[in-house]
Amino acid sequence: MERSLIVHSILKYIAFTLIFICKSVLASSVDQPEVRVWKSKAGTKVKASLISADHSEVKLKTERGKIISLHPNKLCKDDRDYVLLKFPLPPIAKYLIGKRILFHVQDWPVTAVFQFDADGDFKYGSLKDGKILTEKNGLQYKIKDLEIKILDGEKVFSRLIFPSANPKIGDRLSFGLSRTMVNGAIISIAEAAPF
Repeated sequence: MERSLIVHSILKYIAFTLIFICKSVLASSVDQPEVRVWKSKAGTKVKASLISADHSEVKLKTERGKIISLHPNKLCKDDRDYVLLKFPLPPIAKYLIGKRILFHVQDWPVTAVFQFDADGDFKYGSLKDGKILTEKNGLQYKIKDLEIKILDGEKVFSRLIFPSANPKIGDRLSFGLSRTMVNGAIISIAEAAPF
């Protein structure tokens, strides 16, 4: 009887140890991003794992720990599809990327022009007498849900908050920073074009 209890205890210990090892292996494989060969449109290849991605930047980490940042359009189609599978774009992205929006606030003497270039650049200007005047150069945009952060380097320059993932003419949206946010209406949505 005592011998069977010892054998039972040993078997139980081995079973728990095996379960612990299996869980540890599974957990570490889940935590480790998949290393794969990435291919650019130009045909260059790199072995790396995907760290993060959005509409304007893909970050890869090589096996040696080097971080590579590039625009998604520089990757081959299969790799772009893989990126979108792992980091899907918010629904509003398909209505904003590559578009120009004219925005008007009732008390403003001009109409604001917001342009969301496909490369992640944000062009901001004002329309007066049929001409667009650039208000600020060197801006980028990042999309998160219905909020668009306008960045000047690492600093948030302004924000746009949309009411829905499918913006259309007549929609009200908010523009500015928390203390200076203004509300206005979209009066035009068109394809992006040179300023």
